[in-house]
Amino acid sequence: MEKLKKISAALIALTMACGLMASCGDSADNSKDDTKKTTTTAAEEKEKETEAESEAEGESETESEGEGEAEAGADDLIPDPSYQHNYEFDGYDAFLMFSDLGGWFWANMNHEGSVHKEGFDATDPNAYGYGVDADITGDGEYTVSITKDSIYQNNGVINPQALINEDDGTIFAAEGAQVFCVDIVGICDGDHISGLADDGTTWEMDQPAKENKLKDGDNHYDEEAKGDYNPADLTVKLVSIKCDGVEVPFDETKVRYGNIEDNNNRYRIEIYNSYGTTATDGCIDPFAINFNKTLEVTFTIEGLGEVKTFPEVEPFAADGAAAPADDAAAETEAAETEAAEEDAKAE
Repeated sequence: MEKLKKISAALIALTMACGLMASCGDSADNSKDDTKKTTTTAAEEKEKETEAESEAEGESETESEGEGEAEAGADDLIPDPSYQHNYEFDGYDAFLMFSDLGGWFWANMNHEGSVHKEGFDATDPNAYGYGVDADITGDGEYTVSITKDSIYQNNGVINPQALINEDDGTIFAAEGAQVFCVDIVGICDGDHISGLADDGTTWEMDQPAKENKLKDGDNHYDEEAKGDYNPADLTVKLVSIKCDGVEVPFDETKVRYGNIEDNNNRYRIEIYNSYGTTATDGCIDPFAINFNKTLEVTFTIEGLGEVKTFPEVEPFAADGAAAPADDAAAETEAAETEAAEEDAKAE
């Protein structure tokens, strides 16, 4: 505004000067030319200063917009504490097993259906699954993932491996991969395992188990119960890996498939495992797995035929498992209240 006032004052002064010179008919031609030049110069200066002010205002607006975008981006990294996990699966529960290199952060070592395990402790953070699992009900394509919302909590129990910035509530990014697999729970029969051949180089899908360590029983959620399939009869293929929606390249020839652990019924897609055979020759660069919102894996499976369906059961309550954390607290409070009332009556 001060600049505009100064420019206006200068223009008024020039106009008055021009009028005065015009009223004097005996002014020389070269004086008239000088006046024209002076007026033109002032107008040009005004235009330049106006453009400069407009540019400055535009930059200020752009900076404000940038600040708004930054704030919105930060908000987008705050986990939703009300996220609800899925506990019921009609078929087999497939989950994304992961931990990063920075200190086992973003760790997800269990499936969402683990809440049905016998003796499940609803107060134990390590007992829960923190991913977004897939329900394997037949041949097809499936996606499993972990997200900033799913990894933060389950049933109100905070995941200690979800590292939160205390200043703004955002979740710190996962940096690299230490364990990175997909496990399909309940599916393998235990009679056949998968692993390296005696030569140490060839991967065999079907090796006879020296001892079947699995038990008879409901293999819906129990990893120790005998499943229905020889892993060699299933064709599984890794389709894509995405960090925050961006695809990560991988070498399909180096992906490990099958019943890799001989003490459970899981069919595993081993992408990278610092404790497995892929530690030195994995299908990805483990340092390339960096994200702060989502990690997704898509795969296909064939050879299932008609998948049996499982009866729906109550989570947390079957086989003497503990009640959900909130319900357990409520039950404790109710019991204490009832005991206090009984004591009051006795007095």
